[in-house]
Amino acid sequence: MGLLDFVKDQFLDVIEFEDISNKLIVFKFQRESGNNELKQGSKVIVREGQCAVFLKGGQLADILSPGTHTLTTDNLPVLSSLKAFPFLFASPVIADLYFVSTRQFIDNKWGTKNPIMKRDGEFNMVRLRAFGKFSFRITDVATFMREVFGSKGIVMTYDIVEYLSSLVTEAFAVTVGESQMAVLDLVTEYRNLSTAIQEKLNEQVAAIGVQFSDILIENITLPEEVEKLIDEQSGIGMASRDMGTFMQYQTARAMRDAAKQKGGLAGLGAGMALGNTMAKNIQETTNTPKQETSKAEQLRELKALLDEGILTQEEFDAEKKAILGR
Repeated sequence: MGLLDFVKDQFLDVIEFEDISNKLIVFKFQRESGNNELKQGSKVIVREGQCAVFLKGGQLADILSPGTHTLTTDNLPVLSSLKAFPFLFASPVIADLYFVSTRQFIDNKWGTKNPIMKRDGEFNMVRLRAFGKFSFRITDVATFMREVFGSKGIVMTYDIVEYLSSLVTEAFAVTVGESQMAVLDLVTEYRNLSTAIQEKLNEQVAAIGVQFSDILIENITLPEEVEKLIDEQSGIGMASRDMGTFMQYQTARAMRDAAKQKGGLAGLGAGMALGNTMAKNIQETTNTPKQETSKAEQLRELKALLDEGILTQEEFDAEKKAILGR
């Protein structure tokens, strides 16, 4: 250590830390010179949303709450006893000093790395993936430092968040696995699932001095083949309610696609002929007092397709003529 560093250490009696990034969970105080001696009368400024934690030889000593503290044997009783000061803290002591943030940390991401298996009455076995965000805070600094820093050896902010994220994913898997809810109903129960996951997590993490304040499920996804099956069932349901309209819509889409292909005019003619045939079939099967109303509805739907550019004016006129039978 140079002379300048030695002089600075002798007069550097105010210790504090301000997290400008608002992202650090734990910060270890370290002087540039590497000399971390704590001197009698030094002041430690602990800001709101912080605690100052002293460790000696890897053992938790004292914790200072927010405020300005002058280091004496009175406010560092544990550290004093560990060091066994012969001169009432008159000589410097070397100890590790950490500033621990107790504010709420929000917008932390979680997600399933592998699909989660769930039994379902309709689809039998289904693989689910999910992701979202979570918020947490440290509620018991002493327990957190003993369990996370001491027992688990996790010291970096990223590692702490990654560890908590894995706990959220595990709780999600267990909660969804235990639920008797149908897979298709999960999307309507995000809030209830989040509440159940948060309660399960807080029972678990109380032992490490952490509390989850919010769990957010942003999305639950199904395998591609299941999503296709759902789409097919939706199409069948729509067709069963109004087969005529459904077939006309499908015909209009086919004619539009055919017109874009090579030989599109031939495809267009075939599409129009198919549309005419279906229109006649619809007329034959709807020979009721509501026939005129049905024709009016069909014409309105055709006009909407014309306005959207799906049908050309020529196609619209042909369909209109077929529906009106003239």
